[in-house]
Amino acid sequence: MHGAGVKQSKIKPALIPALIELLMLGAKDEPVKISTTEIAKRIGRSQQSASNHLLELEREGYVERIRVKGGYGIRLSEKGVQALAEIYHKLKQALETLPESITLKGRVFTGIGEGAYYVSLKGYRKQFLAKLGFDPYPGTLNIRLSTTLDRRLRRELEHYRGIRIHEFEDGQRTFGGARCFRAVLNDVVEGAVLAIDRTHYDDTVVEFIAPVNVRERLGLKDGAEVSLNIRLTEDDSNH
Repeated sequence: MHGAGVKQSKIKPALIPALIELLMLGAKDEPVKISTTEIAKRIGRSQQSASNHLLELEREGYVERIRVKGGYGIRLSEKGVQALAEIYHKLKQALETLPESITLKGRVFTGIGEGAYYVSLKGYRKQFLAKLGFDPYPGTLNIRLSTTLDRRLRRELEHYRGIRIHEFEDGQRTFGGARCFRAVLNDVVEGAVLAIDRTHYDDTVVEFIAPVNVRERLGLKDGAEVSLNIRLTEDDSNH
């Protein structure tokens, strides 16, 4: 359930137009050769301003300069792609009517066993009980997602508010926070999906908690295919 992670820094608004133009030019997938004069024309700024923006984007880790045939090209870093994805999802939420829920499908697998420890910690259990209305069975059900679409939908959870579980200290160490989304597994077991701030799992994995032993309740073994209906619209406003 818990691991190390890095928080995404917020990009300066003035740098966003240059980053968007680089995306439009294909710099997400491969380095592109472009002059500061051309970038300046595209963003409607002076050549000096465009040059400064590119330098700052590189210094802040949003782009990388890579040697290519005949010189250097510019490619978006993972941090740069993530910054644009966050902007995209904020605009999407403001402009579109968002779905109330999404459905993910995947297969059950056995994790490294730390979920039982973390879910049982008093600092988490008190918040689960207060905000979700149940005391979780010790452990998480680990689900490995089946398709590229499922993984994309899983990534989009990062941009919804969800129900906040705050970090806490026990006098010796700090335990990170998470966001929860109410969910129903196989149309039978009600519980919640965890979107954890710091986790060793990538976007191919979802962790589900419930007030019962889900494996026993549904007779699930590793490799069993399951479906999760995840509610997106609830947040902390009522908690």
